[in-house]
Amino acid sequence: MIATVIGSTGLTGSCLVGKLLADSEITQIISVSRKSLNITNTKLTEVLISDLAELPSIESRIRADLYFCCLGTTIKTAGSKENFEKVDHTTIVAFAKIAKAHEAKSFALVSAMGANANSRFFYNRVKGRTEDEVKALGLRSVIIFRPALLVGSRRELRLGERIATKTLIPLSRLLPTRLKKSLITDVETLATRMLAEGKAAPAGVHVIPAKDI
Repeated sequence: MIATVIGSTGLTGSCLVGKLLADSEITQIISVSRKSLNITNTKLTEVLISDLAELPSIESRIRADLYFCCLGTTIKTAGSKENFEKVDHTTIVAFAKIAKAHEAKSFALVSAMGANANSRFFYNRVKGRTEDEVKALGLRSVIIFRPALLVGSRRELRLGERIATKTLIPLSRLLPTRLKKSLITDVETLATRMLAEGKAAPAGVHVIPAKDI
């Protein structure tokens, strides 16, 4: 099987790529990103783009069986609400349309716990709209993950997440497993689950909340 990953330089994406490389059933991994992963492996093909708007122009180069979308930014990093939407909505939907055109076996998407197109909060509203548009495309198998606060070794410094992590990790040790999962999501666990669900390709649309990851 061939797998295409977008957002492969981020926390979840880089972890997922490692698991794909180690999986004997995956014969090729196509990484779509603006920066190189700096990994030397015969299974890995990198398609570098300078701007995410270039995605439709590389459609023929990223044909795969399994598609994994790990794109995600913050308004602070993006610089504006408009730029945030370009990443977390426009590009993700464009990637899903490519998967649809290639008759993908499955499409796995990392969304957000509060995703809701009718939310009063801009971030959650954009995530919700993105989910809804991906669902409406009619892909064979769509698996949407809604993780809680992601815990892992992140290259990008996000001060708010660092503070929250220092508070939530000690607290989570005192809580039952399902409640703990509603507060934090281990990126290794998320990546493992994404790979398993992507390969299983359950028919239809499946939304997996944080407590079930």
